Amino acid sequence: MSVVTGSGTHSNTDKRFRIVMSTVGAPGFKKSTETYEVSFAQLSQKIQNIHRMGGKILSITEIG
Repeated sequence: MSVVTGSGTHSNTDKRFRIVMSTVGAPGFKKSTETYEVSFAQLSQKIQNIHRMGGKILSITEIG
């Protein structure tokens, strides 16, 4: 069910997102892939944290 706010846009507060990232492998270490599921409210902060850690975002998908 979509909720329409006063501006005519859909509310994102109930949506969840799956972020797939790869970690940077140091010499001698294997690269790995990690998956996170976060709410819309946490999305921006999680993206910033991944970039600070040196990770690469492979995809962001809306899951609900």
